[in-house]
Amino acid sequence: MDWKISRFKAGQPRRWEFLLPPGSAKETESLLRSILSEPFLPRTHVPEFKVFPEKFILEKTNFRQALEVLARIPWVRDFRLNLGKFYLDGEFSFEDLLEQIRASKLLPKNWEVRFHPQIRGRAETSREDLQSLWEDLYSTTSSEDGMQTELNALAIGEDLILSLSLAGEPLFKRGNFSPLSKSAPMREDSASFLLSLLEKKSPNPDAVFVPFAGSGTFIWESVALLNGLSFPHYDRRYLFQDLEEFPAPTWEFLKKRLTESRSDLNLRIWWNDSEEDVCSYLEERSTQYQKFIKSLGTGTKLMMSGELGDFFSLSPKEVWNSMGSPGKIWMPFNPPYGLRIKNGSNAGLYRHIAEKLKEWWALSSDISGFILCPDEESWSSFQKGIGNKLETIHITHGGIDLRVIYF
Repeated sequence: MDWKISRFKAGQPRRWEFLLPPGSAKETESLLRSILSEPFLPRTHVPEFKVFPEKFILEKTNFRQALEVLARIPWVRDFRLNLGKFYLDGEFSFEDLLEQIRASKLLPKNWEVRFHPQIRGRAETSREDLQSLWEDLYSTTSSEDGMQTELNALAIGEDLILSLSLAGEPLFKRGNFSPLSKSAPMREDSASFLLSLLEKKSPNPDAVFVPFAGSGTFIWESVALLNGLSFPHYDRRYLFQDLEEFPAPTWEFLKKRLTESRSDLNLRIWWNDSEEDVCSYLEERSTQYQKFIKSLGTGTKLMMSGELGDFFSLSPKEVWNSMGSPGKIWMPFNPPYGLRIKNGSNAGLYRHIAEKLKEWWALSSDISGFILCPDEESWSSFQKGIGNKLETIHITHGGIDLRVIYF
């Protein structure tokens, strides 16, 4: 097989793919236009782009420009370099592909790949065929450092489109924070997207209150968004940082530029959960997160506090007073699956949340947020409980179509 993969050069225009959470394409396109019309970095030409339901493609774009786009859209799921389109015939083989990718300086010696075949349309070749062809030549191995990235092979008709993830580990893994083992949380990229819509509707909150906090994804992503934090700030390793052509000064510049307009943030965080081990986890993670924020030197001040107990039995006024009576509050709701099952139906739980939210709205504070509804029953029940028709957007998470109501 004659693999024509050119040697990687940072200044050479390439074709890049950015994967997105389902439901975020429209908002991403708007932000992408803004980024390209007002870039942080100097450029010699304007990149071209196409937005699809779950990804967008940048063309005629060099490495530095692609990194700026990555840094400025914090809900990107994967960052890939397109390797080309290849013909799938009866003699097709992956022989020498990895060797060619390494020779092109796209796969550092301490990184291995995991193979991900995909099929679209009426391709004569199946996923199993592609997997078998790959396994005939390569086994899935880990480097000594355990660093892997993904090689995606998409078969469309008689063509195979190859792209290499330059992220390494999935981008929703923000840094060196231990997850809550019993939790199945909202993915960080989806959470970041939902919160970005909330910021457009209600900018500059004084506080973030998170009922049913679980692993705290909406806590950490709220703080990150309001601080201007994105991929350059997280304590983790990306494959692209190990490329010979990686522009480290550019990455450092983006890191500083993203936070310079968000300095001296004073934010109060309150969370609630009914399970003691979850609250213990959140307290430990809060301490770690405080250290992480301090290490960035942004000048941000965080007041973080939590409360064990049933959210419905808590007094909004007492919680509000304990947090210094903030004037503007974000309140994202993601009722846990276990609580929905315990109540027998979603309707009663979501109606109860609507009733409790009205008590919070009685405070002398501007409270905005959203609630994730897993089906039409919960969506309808919350709307009826509030008594107003509120804006709803649709996203997909874990194979479930969610209705997200903003209030």
